[in-house]
Amino acid sequence: MFSLASWLAAQRARRVVFIAGLFPLPVLGLLSAATVVMSAQLKGPRETLIDCGLALLLLAGMAWFAGMDMPLLAASAAVSWLILAVLGTLAGRFASLQLAIQAAILLALAALVTLLLIGDQVTAYWTEILDTVYQDLAEQGVDMEVDVAAQAALMSGLVIAGSFAGTVLALLLGSSWASGLQGGNHAEQFRQLRLGYVVGGLAALVGLAEVLGLETGGALLIFGAAFMFHGMAVTAWWAAMLAWPRGWWIGLCILLLLIPNLLIAGLMVFATIGFIDNWYSLRRKPA
Repeated sequence: MFSLASWLAAQRARRVVFIAGLFPLPVLGLLSAATVVMSAQLKGPRETLIDCGLALLLLAGMAWFAGMDMPLLAASAAVSWLILAVLGTLAGRFASLQLAIQAAILLALAALVTLLLIGDQVTAYWTEILDTVYQDLAEQGVDMEVDVAAQAALMSGLVIAGSFAGTVLALLLGSSWASGLQGGNHAEQFRQLRLGYVVGGLAALVGLAEVLGLETGGALLIFGAAFMFHGMAVTAWWAAMLAWPRGWWIGLCILLLLIPNLLIAGLMVFATIGFIDNWYSLRRKPA
């Protein structure tokens, strides 16, 4: 039976083409990122950096040939692959998805703090983009009353939270591939995921700051994304405990994607479950 993970693991050339070729593509870029994570766990950091270096050269050539913004694309790929290689190495070396996700949270918060220190330049950048977007919508007959300044202040947090979520998805997928080839316990590691009191305490402080009207730059969005995965882990634990049918999560994903309002509510429910479980365990076997 064909296995994408084993096919990629067999030859470096396949991994390099896969990593570089899928990186610029929407959705499929997740497979590129997962390949970096898998390589880090199966081959180690040195071999993974060689894979990424060769993929970066290939990507730069593709971007130049297609007339794309080569410096921007290459820089974003280099940063993304380096982070994924580090997280994949952590997850593989210490057999801990929890440690890798905690590290990803800290990296996301560090990135947000860096952007907040830059301050006005970043806000002005997002303001210009949002003004252009809303002007285009107005020309198309869609006139919206929005607070551009308030949205611009949250944009950095929103973008970083989205990048964090994509990184964790790639980490989970790549770890699953590596675990399947090594006979590891990826599923059990995910079901036992718990972000810990340090992350929970920081999230509580940010939430309190939001209540008091203090500027947090959208940090709460990052914590929301993190505890969303925590809540999913709790749900997966109960699914295994109650022997839910295999593939139940596929039906849930389809339902959430078909109903946008339900998707937002569902993600908020997962985040709430995760935050509660972090302080008061919801994963307890029935008596």
